[in-house]
Amino acid sequence: MNKNVNRLEAVRPLDGMVLEAVYSSGQTVRVDMSEIVDRLKVFAPLADRAVFEQAAVTDWGHSVAWSDDASIDADRLMEMALEQSGRGDTLKFRRWQERNRLSLAAAAEAIGLSRRTVSQYRTGARHVPRTVALACLGWEVERVE
Repeated sequence: MNKNVNRLEAVRPLDGMVLEAVYSSGQTVRVDMSEIVDRLKVFAPLADRAVFEQAAVTDWGHSVAWSDDASIDADRLMEMALEQSGRGDTLKFRRWQERNRLSLAAAAEAIGLSRRTVSQYRTGARHVPRTVALACLGWEVERVE
């Protein structure tokens, strides 16, 4: 699969436990990290504001890391942003594409759309219509038979 990698270019801690992330696509998202800080032991040190503010882009844009061995993948950060903004449609589309190891071009061909439209669905620039979501499910069922 020739997956277009959407890397992180910058991160910036905001008020509370919110992290702003800028991706190479130009997309900027905000993620409330408080739930993950409360739930996962490795992220607990981020409750200290001084530690939280040490967020930095690492691994050539593939993750965000803090000094205390806590890190999060750029794709997971994007998924959290989609979840928190109520964009389950985009999240389901991304997971369909990844589960089937489809590049943007292959996904577009599979469901009869342009590569650009698929890219917009993947990044959340456009909502994924119910008909497209159903086409994705139908495509998977067709492949199994």
